[in-house]
Order: sequence, then structure tokens, then C-alpha cells
Amino acid sequence: MEEALASLHKRSGEHLLADEYESALRCAVPLLEASSQDAFAWYVVARSLLALEEAEAAKRSLPMAIEALARDGRPILAISLLKELEQNAPDAIDTRAVMEVIAQLYAQGSRLVQERSAAPPPLPPRDLTQPLEGSKDELVEAAKRAMAVAWGDGMTRDDERPVPYLPLFSALPPDDFLSLAGAFERIVCGPEHVVFEQDTSGDTLFVIAEGELDVSRRGAEDHALHLARLGPGAFFGEMSLVSRAPRAATVTSVESSVLLRADSGALERLAGDIPEVGSILVAFCHARMLENLMRISPVLCHVPVSKRPDVIGLFDTDFFEAGSTIIEQDAQGRGLHVIVSGAVEVVRDHDDLQEVLAQLGPGDVFGEISLLMRRPSTATVRAVDDTAVLRLAAAEFQNATAKFPALLKGAFDIALDRDEKNSSILATTTDDENPSVLL
Repeated sequence: MEEALASLHKRSGEHLLADEYESALRCAVPLLEASSQDAFAWYVVARSLLALEEAEAAKRSLPMAIEALARDGRPILAISLLKELEQNAPDAIDTRAVMEVIAQLYAQGSRLVQERSAAPPPLPPRDLTQPLEGSKDELVEAAKRAMAVAWGDGMTRDDERPVPYLPLFSALPPDDFLSLAGAFERIVCGPEHVVFEQDTSGDTLFVIAEGELDVSRRGAEDHALHLARLGPGAFFGEMSLVSRAPRAATVTSVESSVLLRADSGALERLAGDIPEVGSILVAFCHARMLENLMRISPVLCHVPVSKRPDVIGLFDTDFFEAGSTIIEQDAQGRGLHVIVSGAVEVVRDHDDLQEVLAQLGPGDVFGEISLLMRRPSTATVRAVDDTAVLRLAAAEFQNATAKFPALLKGAFDIALDRDEKNSSILATTTDDENPSVLL
């Protein structure tokens, strides 16, 4: 049953994106007939009728359907639909007025915002495996009837339901919420569309309104490592807003998807006009960067999920331009470093020769051996690309590992493994007694 519902929803949305309005109605009308509280089906029906020149009924329903989506916990989708109307049907409704309702629901100060996920809409009571049949006129009449029922139910629906916290936006007051929403534009991606590639430069923040995207990173011998699947409401690309480091992964659409996109230029202009927006953007991107790193770092992933926010607060963020030296050979280590994006190389000078011992990328750690053994580094670490790094200062490391033993275990495991590998490397290049490479 749940699969059948998802199938019709997906098909109705795909038909709407492809401007196949009759086919969209054939999928969405049964959904709306089965449940007048299905806000997405209501929107698809209203938008399709508008395109089929049934404007009077559609224009009355469109604002309520979009508001219902926002109240059902899908504000990003609601915002994207408003932007679609602004682009393609600017005279259909007062999009600004509906956006103000969404801002009042989700912005700072709303008493309805709670830090929890929205409950899924109720499943319809009958099988919905097949689109509606019949002529175009019969289809339009069925759509109008279903929409009228939804309209009536919408007039009596509870407007005091809690809504989930919306990252970034809910930290802003309503007027600033509207300004930030205005900085985003709507884009549509077909299946297997590459939104951006690993190691390319970027200056754009994205959030998914509809669809599903795959996140992958090239590993050894260009083998693709699949890191995550992202769905509606997920933000990505935030690193481009806080550093010039290249993209740490490739993001590709799995199916037809709708994204909201804001480039750094638009956001910088907005931050110039509203300083609070700039501060919240930086805080948001910093927190997102750390949260993402927690999932992939071989050190940080050992920390229990409930303790990660406390660990995150102990790290500082450093940015290094390509060619910059992060750790100098023979210098005392500055702490534990975790690469957020970009790349570094580890090199060692001996006998007037310089040898590259390793190249490290996002999630990799360095500085752990020098930190654990309290000895100077015997290698240099240099940024290959513009690189963002998290650093836990040496002075904080002991306190941090006392509070979070998993952090020490992660660092120690990496130190042992790396010490063994580095010793093997050096054994082939020097007659010395296989000194460890201390970073």
C-alpha cells in the first residue's frame, strides 16, 4: 500500500515536471479523492488545472495547497513551488503573501517550531496502483470535485500543529527569512544529472525540494565510494560558502529532482545588507561541515552520536591556500588535524632529497603521532589544494580524550597503522633505523 502511494506520488510529480498535465491529473486525482489532506496531490491537481486553463478553481486552491504543504512539514517543497509559479505563472497567485505565511510558521519566534520530524501524512484507505481513466472532460470534472473537498477540509484544518525546525531559515526572524528565501532559485535536474563533481571549484549552496541524490567520492584507482543518499530537505554544498576548497565529493541525481540553489555572491550581498544573516550562514555552514565530517572521519566516527555536538565544540577551523605549509618538519605538533575538504601531501626531507610519503583527503587525519608521542614532527604537511582543516589544539587534546575516550582510541588506532606503514616506506629509502614519520 505504501509503495503504491509513493509510486503515484512520484509519477504525478514527474508528469508535472514534464508539463504532461493530463497524465499528472490521472495520477494525482485518485490520491486526492482518497485523502483530501494529501497536500502534494492537491497542489498537482491545482497546478495542472491552471495549465489546462481551468484557472478559477486552480487559483483559489493553489495558495491553500502550498500552505498545507508547509504546515505538513515540507517548507522547502512549498518554497520551490512558489518559485515555480513566479517563473511560469506570475499572475496566478500572490506568492509573496504565501511566502510570508511560511516565514511566520518557520522563522525565529514561531511558537509552532519544534526540533522534531513531521509525522507522515495518513495513507489513503484504498489501493492506488492505477491512474484515473476517462476522457479529458471527465478527468477535469473529477479533479474539480476532489479539489473542492480538499478546499472544504482545508478551511477547517487545525492550523496549530507543530512544525519541524528548518535548518538555517528558522534561526532568522520573518523578514530575514523572506530575504534569504529570495536568494534561492529553483532548478530541475533529470535522472543521472551531475550537480557538481569532486575536486571542482564551487560557490553554491543547494537544498533538495523533491527527488533523491547520490553522494560519492573517488577512491583508489578511481573507484566510486558511495557516501550517502540525500532526500527532500537536505542541504549540501555548504563548504563553498566558508572556504575556497574544491568539492569533496560528486553529487548526482538519482531521479528527476528539484533543487533550490543560492550562489555565494547572492548570499554575500544579502549578508552585507543584513549582518545577522551573514553570522547565521557562517555558523550554519560550520556546524554542517563538522556534522558531515563526523560521519566519515576514522577518528570522529568512533564518538557516540549523542556526544558529537560536545566534541564538535572543541575544534577550531583553519583554511590553507594551495602550497601552504600546515606542519613543518622538526617543529612541535600543533594538534590533531582532520581534513574537511581539499588535499594535503606528507613529505620528508633527508640527505638533500624530498620524498612524498602520502597524500591525504577529506576525513583523513594527521598530527596524531606527534601528539600522542609528544615528539616533534619528522615530516612536513603541505596543502595540495585550497584546504579546510579542523584542528584540536594540543593543549585541549588531553582534556578532550579524558571526556571522550573514543576520540583517543580512534587517534591511537590510526597512529599505529600509519607508524607501521611509514616505517615500511622509509626502510626502502634510507639506511637509518627505520624512524617513524611523526606528523
